[in-house]
Parts: sequence; C-alpha cells; structure tokens
Amino acid sequence: MKTRNQIYHKDGEKLIRFLTTYHALKYEQVMKMFGNQDSIKSLITSLSKQGRIYYDKEQNLLCDTEEASMEPDRGTILAFWVLLDFQKPIVFHTSGDFPSKLHFFSENEEYEILYVPLEQEVLVDHVMKSIPRHDVMRLVVLENIQQAAKLSIEGVLAFCVVDDSGSVSYYGRR
Repeated sequence: MKTRNQIYHKDGEKLIRFLTTYHALKYEQVMKMFGNQDSIKSLITSLSKQGRIYYDKEQNLLCDTEEASMEPDRGTILAFWVLLDFQKPIVFHTSGDFPSKLHFFSENEEYEILYVPLEQEVLVDHVMKSIPRHDVMRLVVLENIQQAAKLSIEGVLAFCVVDDSGSVSYYGRR
C-alpha cells in the first residue's frame, strides 16, 4: 500500500509531468495509464483544487491548463487511445510534432503514431515524403478507413480508426 507522501509527491509529480507532455487527455485515458486506482482519483481531485491541473468535467478532460481544454488536440487524444491499446509493454512514450502525435518504444522497437485529419491526406503524405525514413514502425490514425487509399506513407504497420468510446479498430496490418 502506498503512503500518503508517495501518492501526493511521487505520483503527483508523475501525473503533472504526464499532463504537461500531452496537455489534454480524456479522464479515462489517465485512469487507465495510472491503473484506475482510488488514490489517483483522490490525487486528481486534490491537484485540481490546488489549480495545478485542470479537470473539465463537461468534456471529461484532464489538462495541464484551463486553456488546453478550450481546444484539445483531437489527434493526440485519438493517438493516445492507440498507445493504450498496444499489446507489447511500453518502455517510453512522448508527444510528437505534426503529423506525428506520439513516439514510443516497446522492447527494442521504435514506433510513431500519426494522425491524419479529414481532407489533410495530401498534406500529410507530402510532409511524410520530406522526412527522412528511419527504422520506425508507424501506426496511422484516421477519421475513417477510406482515407487510407489516399495515403502512400512508408513503414505503416497498421491504419487505425478510434470510436468515441476509445475502442481501436486496425486495418491493413503489414
């Protein structure tokens, strides 16, 4: 059992660092990442009251600032569902820059999760062709699977579509 000091210091620091990395995530995502413990729920309540994190109950978002809740990054939230659904143990993860939303390592492999908004397929394809390819496996989050036909990104392990509940469907695994 964790002591109060461990919960409010070590876990608190970890939660704040986590939210400042991603800025805004669904409450359920944070709970799943931290193990859905009552102590984490209490910690979230305490940090929210202190103003160190922001909980938007209407959108069910945990954010590093109130401003982050005003325009949450849909791509990051969808990509994080894919990360949470990943089957192998994750060693490290962090946010990315457009069009990559997340980078992570699992065992000895590097992965990145890209997000392609509707009507942005040509732009993302063009950007990805300009980036030197290294040994990274790519998971590409789409709004709908029909977008995949418009893309020619190298190194795609799978295309993913995430529904409103966070359930991930995979297509075209290579």
